[in-house]
This record gives sequence, structure tokens and C-alpha cells, in this order.
Amino acid sequence: MTSISERRVVGLILAGGESRRLRPDKCWCEIAGVPMIVRVSQVVAPVVNETLVVGGTQAPTGTRLVPDDDLGAGPLAAIATGMRATEAALYLVVSCDIPLVTSALLRYLLDNADDGDAVVPIIAGGREPLCAVYARQCLPAINQALASGRRRVDSFFADVQVRWVGETELARFGSPERLFFNVNTPDDLVRAQQMLTINRGGSIADGTG
Repeated sequence: MTSISERRVVGLILAGGESRRLRPDKCWCEIAGVPMIVRVSQVVAPVVNETLVVGGTQAPTGTRLVPDDDLGAGPLAAIATGMRATEAALYLVVSCDIPLVTSALLRYLLDNADDGDAVVPIIAGGREPLCAVYARQCLPAINQALASGRRRVDSFFADVQVRWVGETELARFGSPERLFFNVNTPDDLVRAQQMLTINRGGSIADGTG
């Protein structure tokens, strides 16, 4: 069995979604003076070989911008775009608007990649497919889903083996609610700032700074 460290891993930061409640390029909204997408890129970088930003108009230093092949088609199409842009064994997908996720959690997801074609967290009965790991062999199933008009991110899950990561496992790395906190509104930005203030003194990489 090949270890994760011996396989090429690419991070795909999804930055092309529409934002109706924040400014159009919401991934560049700041929390504690740091744009959300920069925070995400800094926690992704330590656990991957390369980081791509899929969609959007600009990318943080140290990442590569990849235009979305099918603008407006949703995150599943964006994942396919990223997977086509560079060859890798594993793709770590992280949405740009979950700025409190940590490198430790992302590394754990990658460490479990031998248990399935996809490694997906699940909290409070809800799936988190935009903070997950997808093996290269998922691409045909993703392409088939898109070709048949199925655009939900989880629309191909029935065609691959999924390793679910539940709350008990996730809680080792902090509160799941905090780790997957999604910023969509100005109030969410304020709440994210408050969460960081509570953990003041840590670093961005471990999700506490």
C-alpha cells in the first residue's frame, strides 16, 4: 500500500461561487485582517503538494488560479475543473468560505484516504462535501453526473466508495461547528471574528489565530 506521503496531493480551493449577501468576491472578505481565502490557503498548503484556486479572479501568493470551465455550474463542476487541471492521486477540496478549518483536520481526512474513493465529514446528519478528499478515480463518476444534469456535489456518491468521518472523530480537532463554520453574511463575519477572539494566541495554520 502506498502511503499518503508518497502520493501527489493537490488542494482545490473553490472560490467561484456567487455571493448575494456579501460583496461579489466574498472570499476576500477579511477576518482579523486576513482574507478568508488566504486563511484557507495557509491551512491547506502544509498538507498538499500544490494548491489551486478554482474560479474567482485572483489567488493568494503560493497558489495557482484556474478559471472555472463551466462558470456558474456549481461546485461539482468546479471540482471537475480542478481535477482536470493537474494530475494527482488525491484532491483535497476546501471551500473558500470555511475560514476556521485547520491543517490538523485536513491532514486527518487525507490520512483516511485508503478507506474509500472519497473521505467526507458528516455533522448533525449533514454532509460536508466541500471540505473533503476525492481520489482521482472519482473523476469519471463526477463527469457522468454532470453529463446527466446532476449538479449536486454529492450526486456521484452512490457510484463511489465513501468513507464518512463522523462527529466523534471530528471532535478530536475542535468543535465541528467551529471547524465547518460557513461565512455567508456580514453577521457570519462578525461571528467568525468572535470565534477567533476566544482562541486568541494560536496560529492560522492550526485554526486558532
